Amino acid sequence: MLARIPEEVIDNVRSSVNIYDIVSQFVQLHRSGSNWFGLCPFHSENTPSFSVNEKKQIFHCFSCGRGGNVFKFLMELQGLSFPEAVFQVAEAANITIDDQYRHTGQKQQVSEPNRKLLEMYQTTVDLYHYILMETEAGQAALDYVHARGLSDELLREFKIGFAPDENLLEVYLKDRAFDDYQLLHKSGLFITSQEGQLFDRFKGRVMFPIRDAFGRPVAFSGRILVKNEQVPKYLNSPETDIFNKRKILFNFDKAKAEIRRQKEVILFEGFMDVLAAYRAGVKNGVASMGTSLTEDQIYLLERHAQRLLVCYDGDEPGQRATKRTLDLLEPYGKMELGVIMLPDQMDPDETLHKYGLEHFAKILQENRVSPIAFFMQLYRQGRNMRNEDDQVDYLHDVLPELAKTNDRIQQDLYLNRLADEFHLERADLRAQLDQVVSQVGAPDPPSQRDVEVRITPPMDSGSDRQYSQVEKAERLLLYRALHDHVVWTKLHAMTSFNFVDQEYQLIYTLAEGYFNIYQQYESATFLDYLQDDNLRQVIVSIEMADYTSETSMEEVEDCLRIIMEVPLHQEIGQTQMAIKNAERQGDFETLTELTAKLIKLLQKQQTN
Repeated sequence: MLARIPEEVIDNVRSSVNIYDIVSQFVQLHRSGSNWFGLCPFHSENTPSFSVNEKKQIFHCFSCGRGGNVFKFLMELQGLSFPEAVFQVAEAANITIDDQYRHTGQKQQVSEPNRKLLEMYQTTVDLYHYILMETEAGQAALDYVHARGLSDELLREFKIGFAPDENLLEVYLKDRAFDDYQLLHKSGLFITSQEGQLFDRFKGRVMFPIRDAFGRPVAFSGRILVKNEQVPKYLNSPETDIFNKRKILFNFDKAKAEIRRQKEVILFEGFMDVLAAYRAGVKNGVASMGTSLTEDQIYLLERHAQRLLVCYDGDEPGQRATKRTLDLLEPYGKMELGVIMLPDQMDPDETLHKYGLEHFAKILQENRVSPIAFFMQLYRQGRNMRNEDDQVDYLHDVLPELAKTNDRIQQDLYLNRLADEFHLERADLRAQLDQVVSQVGAPDPPSQRDVEVRITPPMDSGSDRQYSQVEKAERLLLYRALHDHVVWTKLHAMTSFNFVDQEYQLIYTLAEGYFNIYQQYESATFLDYLQDDNLRQVIVSIEMADYTSETSMEEVEDCLRIIMEVPLHQEIGQTQMAIKNAERQGDFETLTELTAKLIKLLQKQQTN
C-alpha cells in the first residue's frame, strides 16, 4: 500500500516557507497595501490582477480566479502532483522528507512517464558531469573548457559534462531501471535507427544542461569537441514532453533572483556568453534556445524585470540580430529596453578574454545605450556620411525609430544632435518627425515601471460575479466564523442554522472536522484540508475579499437575520401559492388553515 505524506510533515513544510519567496521567483511582485500584486502567470494580461497575501499565505488572481496556497501555486504553474509540490517546497526550506512518500497514492497531476523522464535527465547530467571531471575519457574536454576560462567551480555550478564518442548511455540508464524502450526512444537523448536501435545523440560533445525554472534538467546543448564540418558546432535536444524550447531560457533558474533584485535582465546570444558574464559576477544573464525570443519567453521576463538589455555579438551579424530582437520586443512595451555595445566587434566571451573579468563587468555596466542610440549607430554602417544621398537615407531610417517613443525629452535630445550634425533646422526635423508619427501612429504612453502598482480589487472578489444580498451575507458570516472563535461557537450552538448555499454549508460542515484536528484556523492549512478544488476556490475568493479585521457582533447578527429569513420567505411564498390553489378548488377548510398559517408567518417576519 502506498504511503501518504503525514499531515504533520505537510504542515511543517507549509509553515516553513513564505509563499512570497516562492511566488516571487516566477512573478515580479509589487506591494500595494497589505498584499503583493503582479502579472498573472496563468494567463496573459496587461494590468496586474494576481495577488499574494503573506499574512494568509495564499495567492489569488482577480481575473482568472485561480488561487490557493504555496503547494497549489506550484501544482498549477508546473503541473506537479501534490506530493511533488510538497517535496519542491521542502527542498526550498531545507527540509528532508523520506523518499517513500515521493510517489504516493495522492492525486497525481504529472504523468508517470514525465516523472521518469525528469529522473532520466538528472541521471544523465550526473553521468556526463562525472565523465568530464573524473575520468580519462573526459580529459581532453576538460582541457578544452579550462582553456575557455571555465573553472572547476563553474563547471560544478552548472553541471557541465562530456558525452564521449561511444554508445554507453542506453546501457547505463537500463542498469538504473530506465528500461522502458518507448521512454528512451522519446527522451531526445538518442537517435533511433530504422531497425529501432538506439544510439547516443550527443557523442563527442561538451554538454551544457538546460534547466527549467525550478532548476530541473530537461534538455541539453552539446558543443562538438573536435572540429568537424559535417556536423553542427552546437546540437540541441529536440522538444519532448518536458522540454519546450519556446518557454525556456538558459540560466533563468539561477538568474531569476538577481533579475528581481536588480529589476533588469541581460539577454545574450549563447550559453558561453552567459557563462562569461557569470564569471565576471554578472548573474542576471539569460539566453534563448538558439532562436529569436518567443512570446512565452518575453512574458516570462516581463513578470520579473523592468528593464531588458540586449548584449549580442558586436560584429555585423550580431548587430542585425540585436535589431531583430529590439523590433520583436518593442510592441510589448512593458520593459524598458537598452543595448550593451561591445568593443571591437567582439562577442562577450572574446571581450572577457581580452579585457579581463573586472573590466568586462565594467563594460557590461557602462557601455549601455538606448535603442535609438543603437539604431543611429547601426544605420551609419556602410554609408558615407559625407554623401548627401546617404545622409538623406540615414535620416529616413532614423526618424521612424525616434517616432517609436513618446518621450519628448528623448526626442528633443536626438533631434538636436541630428540638427547639429547635418546643419539642419531643428524645427524642420521636428515637423518631419511629427509627420512620421502621424503615419505610423503615436506610441502608447510609457508604463510607470518604478511607481507602486495601485490596484483596488472588488470588495468581495473571486471573479466578476455579482453576489446577491443573501450570498454576500453568507460569505461574510463564513469568513467571520472561520476567523473568530466567538462567532464559530455562536453558530455551532444554533442547531437549526444552515447556510442557504450548499457550497457554503459544505465548507461549514467540513470546518467542524478541521477544528477537531487544528485548534486555530489558518487559510493555507484549511485549503489543504479541503479535498474539492471548487470549495478551495470559494475559500480563496472569500479570504481575498476586503473584509475588516475586527468582528462586529452587530454585523454578525445582520448576516444571520438575512440568511435565516430566506427559509421564512420561501415558506411565505409557498403558503401564498397554496392559498391560491385552495381558492381555485373551493377548498374553504384548507383555505382557512393556510390563511391562519400565513398570518403567523407574516407576524414572525415582522418581529425578525
